[in-house]
Amino acid sequence: MENNNTLAKVALAVSGVLMILVIILFTKLSGINTTEISTIPIENSKDSNKVEIVNPPKTNIAFFNMDSLGSKLELFKEIESSIEEANKKAERKMKNKQAEITAWEKKWASKGKLLSTEEQQYMKEAQQMQQDAMEFERRVQMELAKEQDDLMLTYATRVSNHCKKFGEENGYDAIMAYTFGQNVWYYNPNLDITNQLAKQMNAAFAESTGKVEGKTEK
Repeated sequence: MENNNTLAKVALAVSGVLMILVIILFTKLSGINTTEISTIPIENSKDSNKVEIVNPPKTNIAFFNMDSLGSKLELFKEIESSIEEANKKAERKMKNKQAEITAWEKKWASKGKLLSTEEQQYMKEAQQMQQDAMEFERRVQMELAKEQDDLMLTYATRVSNHCKKFGEENGYDAIMAYTFGQNVWYYNPNLDITNQLAKQMNAAFAESTGKVEGKTEK
């Protein structure tokens, strides 16, 4: 359950990153038909170079469903597995540290009633042990957060790059991420490129991992 909650938070974080990285604008000024732009002098204007765009060029926009895309991608499945493994690794580190503390406590408990000089040493070690444990936990959490951030950035970068490639190859001026309940509430289903984008990304991921049709090349 704890891993599922972590993955849900990661998915939301990835969505937030992609809302910035994946909105790709492709300017096609060189492809604009000059007949669509009519130069009309503006009366009483000191600037005779001003023009008025009578028929602005059409913009081709596509959308993809963020949640649906993730469920279709082998890349995202591997990132999920990597996040789970990172969590387990952090848990193992904390359990090992707890085992050290338990062993230290047993060592002192086996002595029976402590003498005054021993009590001083015990308190000194206990204080140091507590500081070390707090620092260790902070370090483990930072390492885990960095690993998760790196994985999220990898996912966001891959999706962004493939959106750019897909847009350039198919003549889209912008490709936008869509998540239910956020920003976009409706778009024409014909503008949805989720499946095509997933197919392109899965093919690229299969090539980079040496897998073809679910089999690993020997």
